[in-house]
Amino acid sequence: MFRFLAVKVLHLPLSNQFPQKKSSAVALCFCSEEDHLALINRFADQAIEDAYVASERAARRPVIRSFFVVLIGACIIFTLVKPMFFAAPLIALLIIAFLLLRTDLYLTQRWVDPLTFFAFLAMAILLLRALDRPDAVMGTSFLDWVVITISFLFVASAIGFVANTRWFFMSAAIAMPALLLLLGFQSQPLSLPVYLVADVLVLLAFSLFTNWTLDKRAREAFAANRRVEEARAKTEDLLFKVLPPSIADRLKSGEPVADSFTDLTVIFADIVGFSKLAKQLAPAHLVQMLNRFFSLADAAAERHGVEKVKTIGDAYLAVSGGTASADHGAAEAVAFARDLIAVMGKLEAEYGLPIQLRIGIHTGPVIGGVVGSSRLAYDYWGDTMNVASRLESVAKPDGVAASSSTYLQCNDQSDFGGSETVLLKDVGEIEIYRLQSCNGG
Repeated sequence: MFRFLAVKVLHLPLSNQFPQKKSSAVALCFCSEEDHLALINRFADQAIEDAYVASERAARRPVIRSFFVVLIGACIIFTLVKPMFFAAPLIALLIIAFLLLRTDLYLTQRWVDPLTFFAFLAMAILLLRALDRPDAVMGTSFLDWVVITISFLFVASAIGFVANTRWFFMSAAIAMPALLLLLGFQSQPLSLPVYLVADVLVLLAFSLFTNWTLDKRAREAFAANRRVEEARAKTEDLLFKVLPPSIADRLKSGEPVADSFTDLTVIFADIVGFSKLAKQLAPAHLVQMLNRFFSLADAAAERHGVEKVKTIGDAYLAVSGGTASADHGAAEAVAFARDLIAVMGKLEAEYGLPIQLRIGIHTGPVIGGVVGSSRLAYDYWGDTMNVASRLESVAKPDGVAASSSTYLQCNDQSDFGGSETVLLKDVGEIEIYRLQSCNGG
């Protein structure tokens, strides 16, 4: 009902330009993290509300502490000029409040604000009542001093109630009836209390509006910053998915990414007779089969610490000893190739088709880096890449053809057959070794 009245009678907006998140909370004091209601600013998600309160109070704490330092200094100067017995307790209370601002209690517990408010109000009234004739001592009547004190506290609270508009409203709702009750017991002409209340109400309205506006703007900035941080986190997450973490960090810092590797092992794996398979399978099934193949290859690469570079059509390109696999080499590459051929039996069983691989492996110098400004990827270039690709073309079905440089770096060379000399296109004659522990040799 109160929400309905706020909209229909007061014509208050329910949301700003940002889309509202769905929430089961419909009370006026709750709104989404991108949605600020007209009277009481509050995030619907309590975790977000707590984070906002802590961050905003931490950001404005230095200003509040400076304000208390000024008050303490003013009270000390006033005491030196005109000593009064109530100055010492007031200064002590200010010092306690100043020290409280240094604790985490101030950051997380908003009830500290009204507690401080009423502590100062109660002390001021008690001290004033303790004076026999405040008008003779200070030149102002007790009633005037009460009004001045409350007015001052309202103005100070506009800044002091940080991220705490709701408690400010509640404090004012308690203080104003108390003031009216106090004025009702004074034997004064009716016009005087009316004028005093009017003065207090003007300052209260100004203070509430100031506090509410500061809080609203701060919440809008906080929500905007959260959106920026979420977008940045998504961008970074995507960046780390397509690039090795060390490369992503270098890109973020603006550093050009170009690396030289003297001894990198390159693996090319290709499906035998893919064109024929493409004719036998429907397009959807063909894509599904390729996805399974690449998923199995990714899993095998992870098991052996091999770094996937990219897929090229039905071919799978990986390296061992690169940016994300610097502590691995030829032995891990060969183990990966053997494992990948072995798991192809799963695809054959699933699709009822003979699915075989040819794999070429070569070790040599390679250049790695990131080029371009869109679709970023860490890629490798050099003659080593070309030789590995050509070796794949001379491998037997379900077989692995490795260069002599790869063979010489393997821990167990007994897995290979004798050397062969083959002619590779655009490369020339090269000595190769075939892995014997694979189905195709």
